[in-house]
Amino acid sequence: MGDGSGAVLEVRGLGVRTGNRMLTEGVSFTLHAGRTLALVGESGSGKSLTASALLGLLPPGTEVAAGSVIHVPTGAQWVSPDAPFGSPRGRGISTVFQDPMSSLNPSMRVGDQVAEPLRVHAGASRAAAAAEVERLFAEVELPEPARTARKFPHELSGGQKQRVMIALALASSPAVLVADEPTTALDVTVQRAVLDLLDRLRRSRGLAVLFITHDLDVVRDIADDVAVMHRGRVVESGPVAEVLLRPQDAYTRELVRAHAAAFAPTAAPEAAVASPLVAATGLGVDFVRSRDLFGRPREVFTVLEGIDLCIQPGERVGLVGESGSGKSTLGRALLGLVPLARGRAEVDGVRVDPSDPEAMRRVRATAQLVFQDPYSALNPKLRIGQALREVLQAHGGSPAAAGQLLEEVGLAASDGDRYPEAFSGGQRQRIVIARALAVGPKFLVLDESVAALDVRIRVEILGLLDRLGRERGIGFLFISHDLGTLAAFCTRIAVLHAGRLVEDGPTEQVMHRPASPVTEALLASRAGTRAL
Repeated sequence: MGDGSGAVLEVRGLGVRTGNRMLTEGVSFTLHAGRTLALVGESGSGKSLTASALLGLLPPGTEVAAGSVIHVPTGAQWVSPDAPFGSPRGRGISTVFQDPMSSLNPSMRVGDQVAEPLRVHAGASRAAAAAEVERLFAEVELPEPARTARKFPHELSGGQKQRVMIALALASSPAVLVADEPTTALDVTVQRAVLDLLDRLRRSRGLAVLFITHDLDVVRDIADDVAVMHRGRVVESGPVAEVLLRPQDAYTRELVRAHAAAFAPTAAPEAAVASPLVAATGLGVDFVRSRDLFGRPREVFTVLEGIDLCIQPGERVGLVGESGSGKSTLGRALLGLVPLARGRAEVDGVRVDPSDPEAMRRVRATAQLVFQDPYSALNPKLRIGQALREVLQAHGGSPAAAGQLLEEVGLAASDGDRYPEAFSGGQRQRIVIARALAVGPKFLVLDESVAALDVRIRVEILGLLDRLGRERGIGFLFISHDLGTLAAFCTRIAVLHAGRLVEDGPTEQVMHRPASPVTEALLASRAGTRAL
């Protein structure tokens, strides 16, 4: 992975353990100035654990058991079993985490958070730190740096918060930047902007970047070299084009095949039937920003306007758009979870009206929502079987069917005796799908339901949904910011922008002959467009 020139950090046979169990073993790679190394693998492969060892941030109960990390220019050991973490925190190496909202202090202005390491590590005065914060905010292309510095995290968009995190990581002029899934939760255009920013910073600052991801499109787009991890070991490494085009290891080949399968074009849509399963006409949703002393709306924000959308039985419709476009709001409005200000929505011939309890009982027996995050969607204090039995009982089903539901989604009936914490992310998503199926729905709204999953698990879940949809005749509204996933699963794609549908058509037409400039921009923003 290079001839050693420009090497900054050399990882040699690194192993991390908890108790007597090794979590990673023999991990070796080199980080070079001005180059990006992508560390790729499934959840649990040891990617983030390896990065935590480099940063001196291993979780309690884990420790470096073997190997070392050498700072090549000085020959100093940063990490080894016999020595404490050798680099002062905040200097030499910095990190950008996946979720900026949980990484930033909600009670501090973002400028103060970036100024803190400048004052602690560099001894800068308050005025000097404030001036450097403005310069850093300008460097990461935040609008109105002085004004942005005075804002709290909740006042910024997801992309802006991630730019603040990048500025925070750069505050002490590190030689190495660790980026741990920094764009996973962002929509495609914001992801594109953040990836471009990281690439510019790498070149302008000569940074050595360790980019952790499970997205091979991002690897192709941003990385020079790649190391593939599987079960705590690096199984293959080398230049991106060599590894991804001509993989030698069986696991790498499987990973590349799974990625191709996840984004293979879907079949052409079937002919529409006369009566739609879901019908929305002139649908509009308003959010009240503020009220007067009498509780009357004083300031109203229009989230959705003039939405006309029909979904046939068994049809798969993808809904794509940037963050804030109204995708999730539309999905919830069709299920009666958000009140309509205008227009009309029907599910299986029943009008969606939250003020009519009987109508909503019938709607909820027909339509269900599968959330993005299965971790927060499941009660950690309930065994899985109990959670399913509650749904079955509430809708007149047999509690004994809980085991059958688990088997239908590829789990064992005996898994019902376990708590959510005992399952992986992909298994939890299967459980959430089983819970949605417990009422025998005809319509499912999937809100970013595979966004956080590794590519192989994503293929499994999409295959499961494909099978269940065909066997049960379920219609889908699949909400995502990932056009590739929608193209692989949906027969039709609708594009939402600023609360309005700007395009709606067959998948092949939307992906290859878009009619709207918004769709063209989304397609142009997809990662993985750089030639290998």
